[in-house]
Amino acid sequence: MNEPDRDITYILHWGDLTDSVRMLVAAKTIRAAHKRDRIVLLTTPEFESFLKHCPFFNAVETDVQPETRPAQQMRDKRLKSAKVTRVYDLVGSSESRKLKRALKVKRDMWIDVQTDPRSGQHPIDELAGRIGAITGLGDSFYKLGAAPAPDASWVDYLAKQSRMLDPAYFGLNGPFALLAPSGEGVKPAQRWPKERWASLSHELIQAGITPALIGGPDTREVGRYVAHVTPGATDITGKAKLTQLAGLARHARFVFTEETPLMHLLVAAGPPALVLYSSDEDPVLRAPRSEAPVILMHTPTLAAVSPTEAMAAMKFAGGFESRSTAG
Repeated sequence: MNEPDRDITYILHWGDLTDSVRMLVAAKTIRAAHKRDRIVLLTTPEFESFLKHCPFFNAVETDVQPETRPAQQMRDKRLKSAKVTRVYDLVGSSESRKLKRALKVKRDMWIDVQTDPRSGQHPIDELAGRIGAITGLGDSFYKLGAAPAPDASWVDYLAKQSRMLDPAYFGLNGPFALLAPSGEGVKPAQRWPKERWASLSHELIQAGITPALIGGPDTREVGRYVAHVTPGATDITGKAKLTQLAGLARHARFVFTEETPLMHLLVAAGPPALVLYSSDEDPVLRAPRSEAPVILMHTPTLAAVSPTEAMAAMKFAGGFESRSTAG
């Protein structure tokens, strides 16, 4: 007997890394609501290498914004022939609405799920409430901090397939912490001085924890400096992909970071975290979310935070306790 055709559900989403991690909250609920569907994420190429492994999607397509007219025609032809059942529009832009013609779904099967920056809610609480109201899975409103956190624990499965997600691949054996400074594009007053990162690394080594500096190419200056002046620190800045960083975070004792898009991915992987904020705005409504403790330290000048204070905060969060991960 032939297996009946599956419904096809499309999720439209594109944005920066922060938005992409938050989107996982909706994607997990959509997967639970449509277990038998073929779920396709239609997005842009920036984070395909990470999202293509996510079990909430059966496929990831990255031609949402074709650069040429022929490429757009090919995309539209593919979408028209896909016989899409429903679409969850997590973008709500003029570009996403233009796709209605190509996707050709019934009006009540085009489902708008966008957050409003003026809502006064954390985007994750608001998104979880909206998707909960639509799918019937979960509450329709969440108080601050009550919504499910983004889930990146699925990288454990990838770690079983590739040693490139193993801490030992980066020379990390034994307890370690991930330190994620912001890049050179951030104003000096809004960055923790590299000397502080070095001092914290020294204290961690004294406590038996290896500090591992991570981040994009624009964080290499801090990584190289700390590794040079603090023997025993590991510099991984500019060397690890997003999937690898999530894999490392699954095993880290804790994450210490400034306010960067990367912090959302690291925190979603599950370790306790400490995040430094320097702006005048209250960080509560934009902080990363996790099932583990996340401590926010807010000061106009980050240099005012000492390494000793950072160590004390992480001890309070449980960052010096042994932790086990799934798998």
